[in-house]
Amino acid sequence: MVLFQFLQNFMTGVPPELIILTEIGVMIIIATFLAFIVKMSKQPLIPAYILTGILIGPLFLGLIKDTELITSLSQIGVAFLIFTAGIEIKLKKLREVGKVSSIGGTIQVVTLFFLAFLVASWLGFSGMAPTYIGLVVALSSTMIVIALLAEKKEINSLHGRIIIGFLLIQDIAAIIALAVLSSDLSMGSIAIVLGKALLFGVFAIVLSKIGNPIFRKAADSKELLLLVSISFLFLFTIGASFAGLSLVIGAFFAGVALANSDYKTEIQGNIGPLREFFAVIFFVALGMQLNLISRGFVTLFLILFGLVIIVKPLLIMFLVRLFGYKKRTAFLTGNALAQTSEFSFIIVTLGFTMGHISAELFSTLILLTILTMSFTTYFISYEKKLVNWLSWPLNILEGIKSKEEELEFVKGNDKEIVIFGCHRIGSLILKEFEGHKNDVLIVDYNPQIIRSLMDKKVPCIYGDYMHQEVLDKVNLKNSKIFVSTIPDFDDNISLIRKIRGENPKAVIIIVAERISEATELYTQGADYVILPKFISGEKASDVIRKAKKGRGEISRLKNVHKKYLNSVHRLLW
Repeated sequence: MVLFQFLQNFMTGVPPELIILTEIGVMIIIATFLAFIVKMSKQPLIPAYILTGILIGPLFLGLIKDTELITSLSQIGVAFLIFTAGIEIKLKKLREVGKVSSIGGTIQVVTLFFLAFLVASWLGFSGMAPTYIGLVVALSSTMIVIALLAEKKEINSLHGRIIIGFLLIQDIAAIIALAVLSSDLSMGSIAIVLGKALLFGVFAIVLSKIGNPIFRKAADSKELLLLVSISFLFLFTIGASFAGLSLVIGAFFAGVALANSDYKTEIQGNIGPLREFFAVIFFVALGMQLNLISRGFVTLFLILFGLVIIVKPLLIMFLVRLFGYKKRTAFLTGNALAQTSEFSFIIVTLGFTMGHISAELFSTLILLTILTMSFTTYFISYEKKLVNWLSWPLNILEGIKSKEEELEFVKGNDKEIVIFGCHRIGSLILKEFEGHKNDVLIVDYNPQIIRSLMDKKVPCIYGDYMHQEVLDKVNLKNSKIFVSTIPDFDDNISLIRKIRGENPKAVIIIVAERISEATELYTQGADYVILPKFISGEKASDVIRKAKKGRGEISRLKNVHKKYLNSVHRLLW
């Protein structure tokens, strides 16, 4: 309490010309402090940022006076995040999941809207209020979900693309709803909005055509490339604004326009730090909007909360499963969309401003959005554990054939080398053994990679390497060498234990991101640990060749590597 009082007194005494700088500075310092604590306890960071907003917002300390500026800055974070997500997604990839995304997404939005609408009407809400409640429940957060998918490197996974397809349908529904609610509800007004959207589409296509030559000229200068990238982003968002569309749509299509650019990797690297900074401000601003709700709205809140985190994901899971995808893909898709959207703030603010909803309902829907977004960070962070515990309702659909995920090219499962993950290091290792491809089996969770390998007649299996069904196909007992190029520490420890349980004599080569992780993986039974910062794909291939000569050679390499890691660790610490 003494610290809080000090902060309040400090903020009161700040000169007017330094208020903005001080408020942003205090916000970032507190967010950093809480994030550090959360990171030490191995929890997701986003709740720490939201908690920062709650602490410094009007509900507690009230340190931030210019909340409109913070909210405006947070929207820049939304733009940067959606822009980089768009760069990762090629429309061709989205077309592959277009059926489930378009039809399934539409069914989901309509069903959840009417369920929430009926609940609101049953509880006595009238006028336009049930419409706003229905919209908030039907939509999910592009901002939160894309951030978490990017962090877990799952944007290009099959369930990642289906999720983005669902989000696009939801965003389109939100834009149409905003256009209708902000108009006089006449056909003429709606036609004008749709006409503006069409003009924006033409605008986006033209800009995407002229973009690559400009980036080619700017590529020699890192600073100029950054400026051109940001200008490109703002051109699209401004264009979307003039068309009466959301900046989310403008930012996304700005990224999609550059998805085939030769410089997309450099663009992502340059924009990354800016994106992360403004994203933190977004989540802090989210927490600042929290308000307590009155007792009379608790029942509504609890029912809507159940609709969002239970009914919505279950409906999406069943829809994805019905379209021929496996139970795991269906669960991961539904699990990721169990929250309301950042569009909720825009929708309920519009409703409150126009007198369509009361202040109490406004606060209830804001609280619903903040809490469901916070829960999502845990749902997605621990999705691999949840899929085994909570996917049992999908068992009633076991009779449906998973026709959309029958991706494999395997002639026997007695391969000498099994590689889990074919991106980057994995692809380099495969290239080294291209002349002996029939001795290698690739397991990857990116359907594009598997289809490419199938075209080249390389033995491969589509799926998550931690799923027992996939490991059964691999046949852990017969293979001699296992290589995991996926740097997930906990999953790799689990993989080592499973392989050792089935095949104690196998050689296990694992990728890690940190020296401390490499040391622990050795303790758990890895024969060699690849650190990408210290070893190349070609060197990894050389390690595998030596492993083929016998355990004696790989044991020697292991001992040499452990001594090297210990010496590096002493130098660093």
